[in-house]
Amino acid sequence: MNRPAAQDPLRVLLKQSAQGDKDAFAALYEATQHRISVYLYRLVRDQDLIEDILIETYTEVWKNSATFKGRSQVLTWMIGIARNLAFKEIRKRNWHDDIDQHQDIEGKGIAIDTLDRRGLMAKAMDALSLKHREILDLAFFQDLTYREISKLLLIPENTVKTRVYHAKAALKKKLAVMGIRQDDL
Repeated sequence: MNRPAAQDPLRVLLKQSAQGDKDAFAALYEATQHRISVYLYRLVRDQDLIEDILIETYTEVWKNSATFKGRSQVLTWMIGIARNLAFKEIRKRNWHDDIDQHQDIEGKGIAIDTLDRRGLMAKAMDALSLKHREILDLAFFQDLTYREISKLLLIPENTVKTRVYHAKAALKKKLAVMGIRQDDL
């Protein structure tokens, strides 16, 4: 899972973007926009806000592409920019997401036939704390290594491992509260 930064295919597009190549920047956007959007959705869950943050993110990427040092994958660097902008908005709006605010999820005996597995997982993920949602998203949906997550979040790699462990346990517990066993998924 440890990928050398030199093998990053997005690096060429970023370098060309730094030289003013708008086509390369458009290709970089096409290659990364979906993953960054999904990441942002898990943080803020507001489509209008996500679009605003995406615009700001890609503006920052365009303006700062020449300053990319190559210490991480390009996508990791871009997610870091999006993350900083998202948390700035979250602080500005003073959002507070508490697991106790999700009483609607506590319906035991959900019929798995009526809901798709992705929907169940999304519902359980939404019930997690922001910290747990983010760490699971980075590790499993964005496929970042623990080292990359460590650099992105500015925390030790062992802390990343611990957070992933606790986030997985919280997800398993939330699924159990929903009446879903591991075998059901």
